[in-house]
Amino acid sequence: MEDELTTNAVGGKIAYMPHVSSRSPGGDQDAIAVEQQGNSALINAKRNFSYLVSPTTSKDRPKRMRTRALLRTFRYIGQFILWRLVRWAKYAAVGALVAAIGATAFGSVVTGAAWIAAPPTIGASILASVVWGVGKYTARKMNKRWNETGKDAGHAQREMKEDEPEPVPIELGATPW
Repeated sequence: MEDELTTNAVGGKIAYMPHVSSRSPGGDQDAIAVEQQGNSALINAKRNFSYLVSPTTSKDRPKRMRTRALLRTFRYIGQFILWRLVRWAKYAAVGALVAAIGATAFGSVVTGAAWIAAPPTIGASILASVVWGVGKYTARKMNKRWNETGKDAGHAQREMKEDEPEPVPIELGATPW
């Protein structure tokens, strides 16, 4: 049997196959059909992957609307999962950095301030907010009382001293002319 190369259009591409005569046994036709289907599947997979990666710039897109919609859906789901993983990786990196700093001497000094800034539990949050609220209320009341009683004793004297010009010293016993 002589192998002649003929062309067959498959998905816009040219695939070369050996020529098969009608006298050939059925096994050869099956092999050709499998090869044609394999070439077609490879071309479809490349086209679909290209559309999946970039649907707006893809020149060759799937013919069926259902396939395009499915590929766009997979693209959006993939982007969501990717950015969610990136977010979790950032959280892990920040956590590792905080743990590394917390293990140093600087971390032991800052721990008290960090507990106030971000209490670890709901109970601690409630306690911190109550302490903050009572302190703010007390400071307001004390400031109001301080303003009503004339502030401090030296405040009025300092204000008078700033408002009055300094007197010119007069020498006793000197003649003014």
